[in-house]
Amino acid sequence: MIDKWFQNDINKVLAVHDRVVVTDALGEGRFLLDYLPSDVVVINTGNEEIDEIDARYKSEKDCIGKKVVFYKQNTPDSLCFLLEYAETYGCIVLDDMEAYIRKHLFEGIKENTELGKQELLMAAKLSKGKDLNWWHGVSKGIIKPLDTDGLVIDLLHHPKEIKKNMDGDVWKIFESEVYSLISKPQTEQPVEILAQSVADTIFDGLIHNNISDRLLKIYYKCVDSNSMREPLLNYIEKYKIPQGVSVLDSHPDHCLMELDRLYFKQLSAALENNEYIIGFQQYIQNQTKSKKAEAYKAEWLKDVKVLLDFKNEKLYEINTVSQLANYYQSHFAPLDSAIRHLYVAWLQEEKLLRPYQYRYEQYNKELLDRWFGLADGYKPTQRNFIADKLSETGRIAVIVCDGLRLEIAESLADKLKVKRKKNVAFAELPSVTENGMSSLFGCAEVEDVAQTRYNNLKTVIPDVEIIQLEKLNSGVTANKLVLMFGDIDQVGEKKQLAGLKDINAYEAFVSEKINDLFSMGYGKVYLTADHGFVITGILDEADKIPVPDGDIIKSEERFCLANDTLDNENIIVRSQKYKESQYQYYAKSDKPFVSKGAYGYAHGGFTPQECIIPAYEFTNENQESLGVSIANKQALQNVTGTYFTVKLKAESVENSLFKAERKVVIQIYGNGTLLSTSSVYRMTPSSVQEAEFALAATGNVKVVVVDIQTQQQVDFCDVKKSVSRDLDDLF
Repeated sequence: MIDKWFQNDINKVLAVHDRVVVTDALGEGRFLLDYLPSDVVVINTGNEEIDEIDARYKSEKDCIGKKVVFYKQNTPDSLCFLLEYAETYGCIVLDDMEAYIRKHLFEGIKENTELGKQELLMAAKLSKGKDLNWWHGVSKGIIKPLDTDGLVIDLLHHPKEIKKNMDGDVWKIFESEVYSLISKPQTEQPVEILAQSVADTIFDGLIHNNISDRLLKIYYKCVDSNSMREPLLNYIEKYKIPQGVSVLDSHPDHCLMELDRLYFKQLSAALENNEYIIGFQQYIQNQTKSKKAEAYKAEWLKDVKVLLDFKNEKLYEINTVSQLANYYQSHFAPLDSAIRHLYVAWLQEEKLLRPYQYRYEQYNKELLDRWFGLADGYKPTQRNFIADKLSETGRIAVIVCDGLRLEIAESLADKLKVKRKKNVAFAELPSVTENGMSSLFGCAEVEDVAQTRYNNLKTVIPDVEIIQLEKLNSGVTANKLVLMFGDIDQVGEKKQLAGLKDINAYEAFVSEKINDLFSMGYGKVYLTADHGFVITGILDEADKIPVPDGDIIKSEERFCLANDTLDNENIIVRSQKYKESQYQYYAKSDKPFVSKGAYGYAHGGFTPQECIIPAYEFTNENQESLGVSIANKQALQNVTGTYFTVKLKAESVENSLFKAERKVVIQIYGNGTLLSTSSVYRMTPSSVQEAEFALAATGNVKVVVVDIQTQQQVDFCDVKKSVSRDLDDLF
């Protein structure tokens, strides 16, 4: 507020004259010069007569037509050569800043204040941008002029700038209050060190759960601020956690990932030694429940909680394979996701990870024991899935993923905000790519060549288009569409456990493509897989399953093939032909048979993770929109010349809020590549628009009309060049 008071005093003089003298005997008002407009020239004048002569000469020589403030750190009665300016134009006296402030304050709030001189001066220096209500609160002692807590956040955000921009006297007071706030003796040190000391004090308080209320409020404001994220991470990086801290006693809202890592290590030791973990469960409960500092917490914390809280409840009630599939999907799949995430986060720390793996294995063994006990009732159900779904009416897309196990599909589905039916199916055995894919595409025998499988589907659904998922774009207009995605299986086989870190990206990618399909106008999207996989995890040689004795034709990590029955109680026998064999053998375990190559990721066996596959249905429920169609489709099938015209026509409707208008563009594709895009057309009921385009060198192109808001394909058709000669050229 004092900036406005001073500016008003100056402007009263400069409105009439272009020269004004300011005296400030104690120099306490020098800070007010910073509030002067940029077009005002300030001439600092020394206390000798020659200084006044120089100041006057400079103003008359260099400042003709400009507004000038002469500032002199002395009393008015000391003026000599500037006295004429002071008497003729005006003189503002700041010799007694206390009196100057009190005078203006009384004029503003009509009250006297009991603030002392230093408090009053500091309040004035901090009053820029404040109003009279603020001054009223300060004068009554309701508001502290120095907002230490807010300034501490500024100090942490940009320490150098805050000291540079703060008045020296105010900085000294603020600095003293900061040291008092962190309960440390005041010393002379760089401002960056002071800021780190504040951060360290906050972190110490969080670790020992004895942080003061004021510092906790400051901390909460910091972690809630996006702009403070980078500075706070820098302070965290420089902070050293004290030796021997009790992690379980820390504040649940802490932001120290290193403390979470220490928790993981200590819990690992407790699990390995079979100790009570109630305290560890309470810690993780508090950490995951807290909504503060979420951006600073390790993602795997919630996965640890899933593992610690898990119980195989009501597993004993399951009597059929279908019941177990539902149990796995609703109850056990989150545990599989959790252990997968822990592998990704801690794969380089095998010793720490093993106790977590062991705990998971105990739950998984319970599941598998029940599953293997129901093996006789297992019947594959994935056959002809693709053709069955594409036979439905409307525009249908089926995404077929290689190696998409159910728990990943569950996580993927959670990213979509559409109506869904999360049915499951059972994979063919052995659960390998060529077997599952052949079944999905309806092949009578196992087909190793993908194109052969595709051709088989086309005999049932002639107009189906089959492409790789990554090639989906707005130029795809098939009514029946199959999209293949093999990255999950490929990365698992190449990288084994190391490939698990890529799966989160695949989840996001497939989710995005499903949304794209709805935007393109597909009414339903189905998601399925040829098989799932098991994470065989960190293995010793003793963990691997010996290959059964007997006439084994082929032995893989997860299954063996033979033409004779083998007598082994630890093996499941399926009398079912597969390629050249008559019998299939599966170990009653998720561990692999001894074989060559890396271990960690595998499929082909008989576990819920490999055999229960997604058969999900997603449905889009779009809001009703104005219908727009290509009115001259027939003419576009026989184009002569090098140009063609696309004619758009909107449907005729009355009094429909949702069909009042629709904005579209026309896109031209050639060989799946976007060649050109029209300007935006605003279609209203019964309106017509025309646009001319050039034919591509290849002759045939595709026209796609796209809603610019939803990116939905509104209509489309092929453009075909006439095979007859253009007779116009003969005349």
